[in-house]
Amino acid sequence: MANPFTIEIFATSGDPAGIRVVTKTNWSGAGIVFPRELTNEAIKEDHAKRPGVYVLVGDLAEETVYVGEADPVSVRLKQQLAKDWSWGVFFVDSHGLGKTEVQYLESELVKIAQENRTSIVLNRNVPTKPNMSRQSEAMAAVFLSEILLILPIIGVRAFSKAKTKPIADVKVVEDKEDATFVERDWDTIVVPAKEDGFRSVFLDKNCWYAVRIAEKNIRRIQYIAAYQVAPVSAVTHMAEIEEIVPYQDSGKMIIKFKAPAKPLANPVNLREGKNGSQPQASRYTSRETLLNAKYLDELWL
Repeated sequence: MANPFTIEIFATSGDPAGIRVVTKTNWSGAGIVFPRELTNEAIKEDHAKRPGVYVLVGDLAEETVYVGEADPVSVRLKQQLAKDWSWGVFFVDSHGLGKTEVQYLESELVKIAQENRTSIVLNRNVPTKPNMSRQSEAMAAVFLSEILLILPIIGVRAFSKAKTKPIADVKVVEDKEDATFVERDWDTIVVPAKEDGFRSVFLDKNCWYAVRIAEKNIRRIQYIAAYQVAPVSAVTHMAEIEEIVPYQDSGKMIIKFKAPAKPLANPVNLREGKNGSQPQASRYTSRETLLNAKYLDELWL
């Protein structure tokens, strides 16, 4: 049985969505959580003047994470503004955590995230574990265990193992990939999108990533539609697809649009009492069905 613990979250500006300092009982470290748009403010914090490890999080088709380290952490975070991510967290210690230790943390976090495969890890390779004394490694390993307790609490899934159903609960079908699509033709992929990613990527960059698509299905998809999650809870925009290509080394795809997505004349809404019909991951339908549907549960094949 795990030991109970307490964490405290201090909202530095009084805004629960702003910069927050996360501390834990009997731990000398701290995690600083911040939205991308407040990066320049976050790196002014005294904590950012120390060596640290950071995790940058994006949430498009799936959670994406990038792990890095720096001494001081403020220098590297400012450089990372050139990349796509929504929010971040960096961890520092009030004493004892140096350059070697944060390199160890970076290496271990990347390795854990890649092994778990619960999110898309944007680090192409696992950083080399540094040479260090047994004492330093032991101290860094303890610090890592504290980080791993905090990350899921603040909403990062990448470092937690996926919860899978027992084999007895899994329904086996004969035609695995296409078993749910044989009843009628489909040509449209519907992707769930949170507000930040929807506006900054789907609308502004005319693309969507990182999407799991079986290779044999790529040729069938001609359109993409965005389901805006709560509180909108509706499919609101559609675009014609120009190409679907691999997204970095993630094993997922990036979908590029021929032209900017257009709003649907009649958004497809969540029907009251049909909460199970909203897509938690990409799902398929036909363009004709989508344009004639009123409610989400009418879309799925």
